[in-house]
Amino acid sequence: MWKLNLSLVVGLSLSVVVPSALAQVSAPQTVTGEYIVKFKQQSSVSSAGLSKMAGTFGASVSVKNVFAASRMMHLKVNSEVARDALYANPDVEFIEPNYILSVNPVDVSPLGSAPQASDSYGQSRANVQVRDSWNIQKPYDSGNKVVVAVIDTGLDRGHLLFKDSGSIWENEKEKNGLAGVDDDGNGYVDDINGWNYVGSTGNVHDDNNHGTHVAGIVLGVGQDVMAYPVRESKVKILPLKFLDSKGAGSTANAVSAIYYAVAQGAKVINNSWGGPSYSQSLHEAYAYAYNNGVVIVSAAGNSNTNNDSTPMYPANINSPNNISVASTTDSDYKSSFSNYGVGSVHVAAPGSSILSSVPGSGCFAPGCYQMMSGTSMAAPFVAGLAALILREAPQLSSYQVKSIIEGSLDRVSGLSTVVSTSGRVNAYKAIINAKANVETPPWSPAYAPDYKTSRSTASAMEALPGAGCGLVKALVDKGGTGGGSGAWTLVAILMLPFAVAVALRNRKEAQTPATANRRVHDRFSVAKKAVLKANDQLIDITTADMSVGGISFKSDAGLNKGQIIELQFSEKSDEKLEAEVVWCSTKQEYGLRFLNVSESIKFQIQSWTQGLVPT
Repeated sequence: MWKLNLSLVVGLSLSVVVPSALAQVSAPQTVTGEYIVKFKQQSSVSSAGLSKMAGTFGASVSVKNVFAASRMMHLKVNSEVARDALYANPDVEFIEPNYILSVNPVDVSPLGSAPQASDSYGQSRANVQVRDSWNIQKPYDSGNKVVVAVIDTGLDRGHLLFKDSGSIWENEKEKNGLAGVDDDGNGYVDDINGWNYVGSTGNVHDDNNHGTHVAGIVLGVGQDVMAYPVRESKVKILPLKFLDSKGAGSTANAVSAIYYAVAQGAKVINNSWGGPSYSQSLHEAYAYAYNNGVVIVSAAGNSNTNNDSTPMYPANINSPNNISVASTTDSDYKSSFSNYGVGSVHVAAPGSSILSSVPGSGCFAPGCYQMMSGTSMAAPFVAGLAALILREAPQLSSYQVKSIIEGSLDRVSGLSTVVSTSGRVNAYKAIINAKANVETPPWSPAYAPDYKTSRSTASAMEALPGAGCGLVKALVDKGGTGGGSGAWTLVAILMLPFAVAVALRNRKEAQTPATANRRVHDRFSVAKKAVLKANDQLIDITTADMSVGGISFKSDAGLNKGQIIELQFSEKSDEKLEAEVVWCSTKQEYGLRFLNVSESIKFQIQSWTQGLVPT
């Protein structure tokens, strides 16, 4: 289906203290003028080849990044003409804006003192059997440390928990190389402990607290992080900072971080962030990680909504290596803030009032700690557990690791309507099952990513140069309340850019009375010819205006009010859009009210009308 992406991840808080909250904005946030583009299979897959291709669009298009091992690029586009040319280019498979992602804690408890000798460690008071699992795990082995990439706000490398445990990942070639030189030739200079995509530097400092807190939870699944001196770690933490001090970052940097993590040998990735809209480039990155045997753990979200009906991404990405995690309390109830979904959220883990490490000074050894709540805290518990499973049976695929976690739960009746497995993770059971599979050969099901939830088919549109949309066709009459039957076809040639094809109206300055009907969407006047085909009868219509909610037009034909028809916006796309025939007696106009308008169609219409004055 033809679905472009309107708004990925805008203002989500996944790292919060109870009461947890989801901070969203009503409009999509993007990095102005930046796009992520994927070229088709026949295009060159080399970085030089892709850059050369981008160069054909002229000085208005510059390459910010070429994603390694993919056909995707991060572009800066400085003109609408160049942007429209990208949409129309036959070599482009999809194009989407560079959306802004965000985590923004609404409350944080004060910096705590160091744990005392009398403290007893536990991830929470839930019976996850963390300590029991330590007694049966493999002994410490410096050569058997699974790398967990924490893609977040960075890491306080000076925190004694990480420093003294030897848990921070190191790039040996850069560590032993020359300063200011890309010693390993991976495109990153002095990336000794990871990379900071915000500052384009190897300094992964955490200026937000979130990333250090998440990393401490990952580490704590395998050892007592409250004890001091700290024991040697069982895993390595690869910090990749793409969120800034305010918890905001871009999709392009998140995708880059995933590719980097895979290239550096991470076997587990933790993503404690997300948002309400789909990104195909992020889905591509998840699929790439799956093909390289990497487990990804994604926080389900903190808005207390059903992800089955209101998806959260990347938690809802359907790749076989993705584990979506809800949050539970000490008593195994769903945390009040946690998202849920029996069809899309897989497991639950403790996420309420979790004590973990944060940056800071002046705290006694082993450093500063804070208590936070959120699915951001539940996800790294599962990520740490996945790493320990791979430590026991390193040959297992990401799919098999996910299967072990889903099969090693404590079933809780109250979670039957929360997660697909009806269970909260159990560390002891998971290690037992991992040990039982040390001789199991690796196996993964074939996976062909299903992008039907967002098909940014820029090049699939039959368009003139600079055009953004082509054929619009109603395929099947599904019946309706207005009588009438038979096949409907709507053919509309939308000429773009709108500077040529659109007759603009000035916005009315007069204030609308409070009692008047308010418009849900801005409408734009469109000058074009369109043909409606009903039961093989061609009806000439003139479109009056268009919005993301529908189309209105004048016609002398007697159409059936209330009839439901099905539109297809490109012959090369399988996405269909239902629309209802409506009648406005005041304006004496027919209309097609879109019933299931996708984020992709919203974005496409917005891109057509960018810079125009609404009617």
